[in-house]
Amino acid sequence: MAAKTMKDCPRQTGIEAILLVEDEDMVSDVTKRILERSGYTVLTAANGKEALNLYEKETDRISLVIIDLIMPEMGGKQCLEELRKIDSDLKILVTSGYPVDGPTKEAIESAAADFLGKPYGMKEILRAVRDILVFE
Repeated sequence: MAAKTMKDCPRQTGIEAILLVEDEDMVSDVTKRILERSGYTVLTAANGKEALNLYEKETDRISLVIIDLIMPEMGGKQCLEELRKIDSDLKILVTSGYPVDGPTKEAIESAAADFLGKPYGMKEILRAVRDILVFE
């Protein structure tokens, strides 16, 4: 099977700045590379506390936050709630490798633009990001 390239993902590019909140280095690195190759500026944080500090400093630059649900120090759900207090209109994409049910699912649905299960591929992340940035 041939390696996939950006040619396989037409119109999935942008110029916006994205805050990627992910504690798994490999996932963070790969996602950052995919997004940067598609024209995005990517700021990274390894947990919710880092994300809040970075968002407060870079509020005017950040168009979208991609946040993992399960992280050390401050998890994604709590960080999501805190980000909403800062900016109720912030566009947020939640990711997780775990199924989301019950109150967590309800919180995500009310606060996030979309949910993307892990593992996700290049096409899925680029399509989700573009859809949120363009249509939300």
